[in-house]
Order: sequence, then C-alpha cells, then structure tokens
Amino acid sequence: MQVFVGEDFDGEVFPFEPRAYREAYWIGPSAVNVLHTRSLANGMPSLMFQAEGLHILAVASYPTALVHETVDDFVAFAEEVGASNMIAENPPNPNQNGGLRETYRRFSKVLTHLGGHKGQDRQLGFQYEWVKSWSGITLYAGDKVASHHPVDLHCRYRNGQVAQERLLTDDMGRVAYRSTLPERCLINAVFLTPPAPGRDWSSDWVSMTWDP
Repeated sequence: MQVFVGEDFDGEVFPFEPRAYREAYWIGPSAVNVLHTRSLANGMPSLMFQAEGLHILAVASYPTALVHETVDDFVAFAEEVGASNMIAENPPNPNQNGGLRETYRRFSKVLTHLGGHKGQDRQLGFQYEWVKSWSGITLYAGDKVASHHPVDLHCRYRNGQVAQERLLTDDMGRVAYRSTLPERCLINAVFLTPPAPGRDWSSDWVSMTWDP
C-alpha cells in the first residue's frame, strides 16, 4: 500500500503505517481487519483482497496541533474551507505572539473493488464520515447528517486533468453522484469548531476517495 501526499492526486510517496493512526481498518466482504493494534514485531501488514467485491480502508488520525502565525492566516484558512460564518460568529483571539493555535484531526476512507462492483459502502461509526450509495454520497457528523455543508470534490480524468468543484450537501447531507467518466474522485469536508475556555480552535477533515 502506498500513500501519496500532495495535490491533484500526485505527490511524494510515503509508506502506510497503521500504528500512526488512532484507528485503522481494512474491511472486505468477509472480515474487518483491525490494523492499528498490530505490534511492531508483526511488521508491515499486507492489505490483501479477501474476495471479489468492495474493500474499504478507513483511518482516523490522532489530534495534531499547529500554530497559525497570525490571526489573518487562520481567517484565510477558514474562508478557504467555507467556514466564514463560524469566524464571524466567533472572532478568534491571538495569543501573546499574535498567532493562533489549532488542533486538527483527519477521518479518511478509500473505496476499492476487486472484480466487479459488488458490495455496498457502510457507516463505520467514525465521528465524521462519508458513506457512498447508489443515490449519492452522504456526509455524517456523529449520528446526524451534515446538511448544507460546504464540500470540495476533486476528480481526476483519464487524460490527466483534475477538476475541482465547491458544492453544498442537500437537506439530507447528500451530494448527488453524477458522473462515471472520471478515473478517480476525492471528496472532502472540514468542520471548524470554536474553542471552549482554555482550549484551541479545532478542525476535523473528512474525506473519501473512490474509483467510479
């Protein structure tokens, strides 16, 4: 398994290390393999297909802290991910150095098939999660759908071009799945949460990659 870090489905290659995640699962037609509990002595797990059908790699990261050098930097980030209203309702306060600390987490799924497109994606119980069905892709926040939430859809086509769209989920938290032309698509949403007293701002990134 190789993990690419970069933009437009291209970037540097890093090894996939399940123990670096709070949760990591390889789910196939016949079993759920828990990866993050494997000891170092077990070495690198091989993500082997179980049988013909849908397989899901799902990971949830540990919280990671970063510092924005200025409040303006943080505001620009919030605007980029569609969270301007959150900033307007909760004006951020700089620290003693003029910056702002943020804690972020990532929730990610990759859907891949062996053979035909048999099998159905399912909700796995992550705090934030995309679930793909025949009628669209639904965004969940806890036990509720995330309606009218801004999301970014990136699709790579067979000619190498990558298209990006800013969309909103509908009343049911869903983005309609429309095209079978792209070679690979990634959808991402960001949930920005203002700080409780004595805490940092936090962002939760939830993405899903699939082959149409």
